[in-house]
Amino acid sequence: MTPETQDLINLRLYQADESLKEARLLVQQDMRLGAMDRIYFTMFYCACALLASKEFGPSRDGNVAAKFHREFIKTGLIPQEIGDRFKRATQLHHDADLGSKTPPDSDRLQELLVDADSFLTTTKLFLGKQ
Repeated sequence: MTPETQDLINLRLYQADESLKEARLLVQQDMRLGAMDRIYFTMFYCACALLASKEFGPSRDGNVAAKFHREFIKTGLIPQEIGDRFKRATQLHHDADLGSKTPPDSDRLQELLVDADSFLTTTKLFLGKQ
């Protein structure tokens, strides 16, 4: 792995960590739209870190989800459950941010925080960063 690739992975993991911390603060303050945004980006950055490990560079949101599913979920490298959590968060983010639905309630956001934390832990374990 090149030093540039390792730097990109480290950046994405840092971004995921920060997004998760921000999401927790926003949930505590009942700022649901911002919390949903940060939960989604926690998972997005995890997927980006994993893709970088396979030498895939930065990409747009839609391409990340498709590449992540193809390279990690379909191949069994990452559990299907993690892929399902990412899909749910992506849909909820889209619905709340771009659609006509309100963000999830506090209880659902708490569940999504657990999902994002699990995705981050799985990512770090896979990348040997735990």
